[in-house]
Amino acid sequence: MSDPQIEKLLILQDRDIALQKIEQELDRIPQERSALEALITAEEANIEAASHALKQKEVERHELETEVQAKESAINRFRNQQLEVKKNDEYRALTHQIEQSEQEIADLEEREIGLMLEIDETREAFEAEKAKIEARIVEQKKQIALLGEREQNLKASIDAARAAVEAAREPVDPSFLGHYDRVKQLCKRPPYVAAIEAHKCCGCHLRVSNEVSSGALGAGEPTFCDQCARMVYA
Repeated sequence: MSDPQIEKLLILQDRDIALQKIEQELDRIPQERSALEALITAEEANIEAASHALKQKEVERHELETEVQAKESAINRFRNQQLEVKKNDEYRALTHQIEQSEQEIADLEEREIGLMLEIDETREAFEAEKAKIEARIVEQKKQIALLGEREQNLKASIDAARAAVEAAREPVDPSFLGHYDRVKQLCKRPPYVAAIEAHKCCGCHLRVSNEVSSGALGAGEPTFCDQCARMVYA
C-alpha cells in the first residue's frame, strides 16, 4: 500500500468502526434492559400466581371449617328439637338428620385434613421456589444496574469517538473522502476500504478482475472492487 490517501482512509475507517461499536452498544442497551425487565415482571407474576393458588387453598379450607360449624350448629338444633317432639316418627326423623349431619361432618373433616396436608406441601414448595425466584430477580436487577453504568460510560465516550472521526476526516482528500462516504452508504457494514489478497477482495472475499488488481497497486486514484464496490488497495 503506497497511496497516502488510503492510509488516511484506513485510520478514518478504524475510528468509524470504533464509533459504530459504541453506537451499536448504546442501541442494544434499551433492548437488553427491556428484556430483563420483562423477565422480572414474569418472575413476579409467577410468585403472585403461586401465592394466589395457596391463598385459594386456604380459602377452601376456611370454607370447609365454616361448613363443619354450620352442620354442628344444625346437630345441636336437631337435638334440642328432639327434646320437644312427642311422636316417635318425628324423633326418628331428627335422629336420622343428626346421623346424616355427623357423617357429612366426618367427610368434611377428612377433606379438610387432606387439604391441610396439601397446603403444607404447597407452602413448602412455594417458599423454596419463591426464594429461587427472588434470587434471580436480585441478579436481574443487578444486571439492569450494570447496564445503566455501561450506558453512562458509553455516553461519556461517544463524544470523544465522534471527535476522533472528525479529526481523521480532515486530512483526507475530498475526492477520496466522497468515495469513502458513498461506499459506506452502499455497503452498510465495514470494511469500506479493503485489501486485495491473492486477487480476492477482503471485504466480500470474491475474486476481482485483473484490471482492479492492477489499479489497486497504483496511487492517486481510488480503485473499487468490481464485485462489492468497496474501495480496495494492494
